[in-house]
Amino acid sequence: MFRERKPPHVPGRKPRVVNLDGSSCAPPDPDRVEQTRLHQAFLGRVIDYLCADAGVRQFVDWGCSVPGTAERVHRADAEAAVVHVAPHGTAGILAAADDAAVLSGEASGTGDGALLRRLHTSGLVDFDEPVAVLMTRPFTEEAPPTGLAALHSVMRGGGYLALTSTAPRTVAERAFDPFLPVEPVVADLTWWPYPDDDVPAPGCGTLGGLGRAPERGRGVRRWH
Repeated sequence: MFRERKPPHVPGRKPRVVNLDGSSCAPPDPDRVEQTRLHQAFLGRVIDYLCADAGVRQFVDWGCSVPGTAERVHRADAEAAVVHVAPHGTAGILAAADDAAVLSGEASGTGDGALLRRLHTSGLVDFDEPVAVLMTRPFTEEAPPTGLAALHSVMRGGGYLALTSTAPRTVAERAFDPFLPVEPVVADLTWWPYPDDDVPAPGCGTLGGLGRAPERGRGVRRWH
């Protein structure tokens, strides 16, 4: 029988437990764990609505702010397509975690349009059909998402944009432009889609919301 050998004790050195994946076994931060749980629950409600009520079968997880998004999409619709746009250096981790396609890029917006071109030309996303972009890494008042007008312009088949923010409400609402706000525009992600005025309980302080791009008809997109 195999018996694990304990490392020799070195005087003056504190014992340290290390996971097989190389990460330290430090206890998780309870606040961070709870924030992740609330964020995953918010995404679950967004995904359920988009799959069941909006007819969306393509999802772009732009920013990968919490784990499990692809699995949540496939629980709602096993045939839905999922693409991760992952921060540089994390694409390999995500590729090993699930069966979704992964592109490396910035998490704070669509930038100069290069990633949109890659999504289009690679065939990973069909912009002639409804697509949902989950750009839910919380943005601040000082660093709102960029390039959303370019994203809106390529969504010929219509679609949706999900955002979360720690910015003031008016800033979070303005960030959706030119997407049309979906009621209640933004609300604390703990209870979205219920308006904040309908819930007396304290929230987590992060706002979440959904914007819509109407279908504009199919055609050839000329990339510049």
